[in-house]
Amino acid sequence: MPIYAYVCEECGAEFDIFVSIGKKESGWQPRCPKCGGVQTRHVFRAVAKMARSPDSAPRVGCCSSR
Repeated sequence: MPIYAYVCEECGAEFDIFVSIGKKESGWQPRCPKCGGVQTRHVFRAVAKMARSPDSAPRVGCCSSR
């Protein structure tokens, strides 16, 4: 199941929730876990991708140049 980010329009709390795509597309709205409010909206967050650069990868074995 995907993780969706929401913000509560009543108290401003931001929260993440696991929900199926079908349930979300059916018009389902989550309640705010902080205040119980029903005025919530889906927000998009930036996705961070972390990877090592090739030079920082450890080199081991018989073919290692270090």
